[in-house]
Amino acid sequence: MFKSTLGGGDREQTVRVQNRLLGGLAPASFEQLRPFLQPVALKRRAILQDYHHPIEHIYFIERGVASLLVRTQRDGPVGIAMVGRLGFVGVAAALGMQRSPNRCLMSVPGYALRIAVPDLSRAAHRSPDIQQQLFSYIHALLVQNAQTTLCSARHSLEERLSRWLLLAADRLDDRIIPVTHDMLSVILGVRRASITTTLAELEQSGGLIRQRGGIDVCDHAALELRTCECYQIIASEYRYLNRSGLHEHRISADADLMRACLCCV
Repeated sequence: MFKSTLGGGDREQTVRVQNRLLGGLAPASFEQLRPFLQPVALKRRAILQDYHHPIEHIYFIERGVASLLVRTQRDGPVGIAMVGRLGFVGVAAALGMQRSPNRCLMSVPGYALRIAVPDLSRAAHRSPDIQQQLFSYIHALLVQNAQTTLCSARHSLEERLSRWLLLAADRLDDRIIPVTHDMLSVILGVRRASITTTLAELEQSGGLIRQRGGIDVCDHAALELRTCECYQIIASEYRYLNRSGLHEHRISADADLMRACLCCV
């Protein structure tokens, strides 16, 4: 992931881009974004956008999982989608809207490449490749939103929780998901006690192991048996995003800043 060179007494560090949406851009298109991308650390519960607030930055997630939440004053928040290294936070701004319709916070800590909305808008206007990548992701996100709505209305908590864990593991490319029971209860809109009980049942089935401060998806296939069709419908849509392959892009990064980013992982 990291490459350092020494020259003229100065230390320069480059970081390989992990975001799959950026990785799908041709090198010439990525060069139009590179000068504006800034690595930022994202702690657990960091708010990337908030209800009815102006959207100033787009976040291309490099590591971690962000949750999009909707709410009413009576019912409180509930998750409608997750964002990881397959996408970006700030879809409303990419569509030309100035304010966020929902909240987005980090459910699993990590880091992102941040870009100011005007800088991304100018690059997308100049490059059809960038614009198409953004629109393709927005389509996949809409599919996820629609399928999550169906899943919440028709499927059991065991199926919904398994779906969320499988999708999170895919986005982290890791079997360890550092997420709390409290966070899962907010995302799925249920009591914390229900999350604890359902995780215990899933552990007995062999799909996962509960850990302090996290969950180990030790058997992906076993957990898939406990979830619903919604997982595969959402996952297949995101796999389609990178059907043309990935490029290796690198950006310059301050060593201290990257250490701060990795401390959040």
